[in-house]
Amino acid sequence: MSKFISPIILLSALGMNVPTWAEHAVLETILVTATRDDQQLADVAASVGVLDQETIEALNPRHASELMNRIPGVNIVQLGSGGEGVAAAIRQPVSYNPVYLYLENGVPTRSAGFFNHNALYEVNTALANGVEIIKGPGSALYGSDAMGAVINSLVGQPAKEDRTSLALETGEFDHYRSQLRASQVQSKDSYTVNLSAAKNGSWRDNNDSERQELVLGWFRQLDSAWQVNTVLSASQVAMATGGSSLSLADYYSEPERAGNTIGYRDVSALRLSSAFEFSGDDHSLSITPFIRSNSLAYVATWTLNTGRVQPAPAWCPSCSPALDSQDAHINEDGHDSVGVLLKYRQDLSEHSFVISGVDIDRSRGEQTQFYIQRTDNDPGQYWLSYQKAGRLYDYTVDYLSVSPYIHSESQLTERLRGSAGLRYDAIAYDYQDNIARAPQDPAHLRPLDQTLDFEHLSPKLGLVYDFSDSLNGYTSYRHAFRIPSASQLFRAGDTADSTALAPVKADSIEFGLRGNLDAASRFDLAVYYMRKQDEILSIADPQTGTRRNANAGETSHRGIELGLERDLSERLDIGLAYTRSEHRYEEWVDRSGNYSGNTMPDAPESFINARLNYRPHVLNGGYIEFEWLRQGEHWLDEKNDKDGIADDRDKYDGHSLLNIHAEYQFNTRLSFYTRIYNVTDRRYAETTSKYGPAFTPGSPRLATIGIRVEL
Repeated sequence: MSKFISPIILLSALGMNVPTWAEHAVLETILVTATRDDQQLADVAASVGVLDQETIEALNPRHASELMNRIPGVNIVQLGSGGEGVAAAIRQPVSYNPVYLYLENGVPTRSAGFFNHNALYEVNTALANGVEIIKGPGSALYGSDAMGAVINSLVGQPAKEDRTSLALETGEFDHYRSQLRASQVQSKDSYTVNLSAAKNGSWRDNNDSERQELVLGWFRQLDSAWQVNTVLSASQVAMATGGSSLSLADYYSEPERAGNTIGYRDVSALRLSSAFEFSGDDHSLSITPFIRSNSLAYVATWTLNTGRVQPAPAWCPSCSPALDSQDAHINEDGHDSVGVLLKYRQDLSEHSFVISGVDIDRSRGEQTQFYIQRTDNDPGQYWLSYQKAGRLYDYTVDYLSVSPYIHSESQLTERLRGSAGLRYDAIAYDYQDNIARAPQDPAHLRPLDQTLDFEHLSPKLGLVYDFSDSLNGYTSYRHAFRIPSASQLFRAGDTADSTALAPVKADSIEFGLRGNLDAASRFDLAVYYMRKQDEILSIADPQTGTRRNANAGETSHRGIELGLERDLSERLDIGLAYTRSEHRYEEWVDRSGNYSGNTMPDAPESFINARLNYRPHVLNGGYIEFEWLRQGEHWLDEKNDKDGIADDRDKYDGHSLLNIHAEYQFNTRLSFYTRIYNVTDRRYAETTSKYGPAFTPGSPRLATIGIRVEL
């Protein structure tokens, strides 16, 4: 990692002394659920980012990226030019693959077989009581998809006080949002009601969105040993998705330009869970049954190859000859689930315990893709209207997973703790094609009805050493995997052998330090290396050009993550989240070349989030915060400038943004706040694509004002 900046240099640049460690400072007591049970952060052999309710409410983010990107190693990318779409880069390049696991109160928001890279917009992050991000592999506790990170949003948690809070805000481009937080505490019961409704216009054409959120929580102390916490979480999102990526010329000259008027994405999510918990003298039991329902409908805008008039294909006799693309389609899919999480903890001594459990998930997923044809009689650049014209896919998949696991921790010496864990996942798909076998589209062949089984063992080992009361270090080995998703297995493409796919596997080692540099400074440093095998890639046959999904790749991922917080005075503090990473193809050969050893595209080499927070007397208990964001450069494709000419078509140079957050407290019950994003009105790309290349422009300067009332 010779290219990586030394963390000591960063500490010194911030004016911090770097003692061996400070005996007078004590590590903060922060409880996390990284081991599926409450535990102090200092005892966890992994890097965990924590955002509490106070931070969430102070920021009141319009999008999850505004909150989570404060954690080192985390880059949540907002998609859709101000919309609700999400991609993530956590120990991975910016990815649309199932390499992250999203939880709500420890319950996966989706079954592993039905991943959606936008799943984070189904979670009510702005109404959360807290967010935890466990970086790196987490399969030993959570199973499939937990490769880059596990993101757990805590919602509907037991209320601590009677409270009613109302927030109203508005902003440029027709932004409106209202939020209600209410809670009530009784002798044995507590109730929580959280509501949010938002309408977001857009600076780009055809990019508006609406979002509604609901969280209901009911906690009851049944007796001295038993308690139950029931949470209902629901969200609904309606988005226009006309603002797709642009050519390089349009990115610079017409960023507000949108590709079509028909793009949309409608999302509905509902989750209900009840956590029954028993606490004894030296043991505890948790039983959490859950149900969930997810639905999604959208126009696949990337298939609207505008300006291409083609004859009707033989496999779609109902299609119009004026069809722009033989692959233009809309999707309608979803899945419903029932399941239960069982967990038992046995304390062996004051600092040693064993957790064992089993996760059971039964889901049914359905997907239908329809060809669409134009009805506007204009084969020009934009689609104006369309109608359905036959089915590409129509299938049902039954999913079942039964996954026992065990996790243990022991105090090996006075200063050394060890941990070990193992999980076994048994997963079955039962696939049924709902379309007659003939005729078949040669570009979208479908597998025969079948059942597929997957089995996998995921181990982990960890050590935590206390150098002092204010400094500890850890090291860990963790294994992760992800099963091929239903869409990868059964939406086969132009070959029908994708059902032979094997799980993607990853092995990671990590070293970390965390603690206090002095009484006013806190830091968290992690260094990791991860290697992934059997990457699922779309491989083209060099002779025929046909494509298929195959386990054909091997990649490596390494990086440094540094988080710093320092109190400069009673009213002034700074924060820093710094990430430096490298993501490479160790082995990948495609029809266009051998890219083994090259850097992966869409993999920014660095992320920086630096903050200065000032709380002057004049703001009456409020604050003003300056936030500087930096995303480093990255390659646009796998070639890494093999043509010898580095320009905008080869590499994105990165960008820097300045945001301002401020709040004024009129009194203890009334406060005003404002958010200004991209203060300097910088032109930047929120995402890039090698096809073109193409760039999706990020938002220009955007201001929001709001009022918060404690009723």
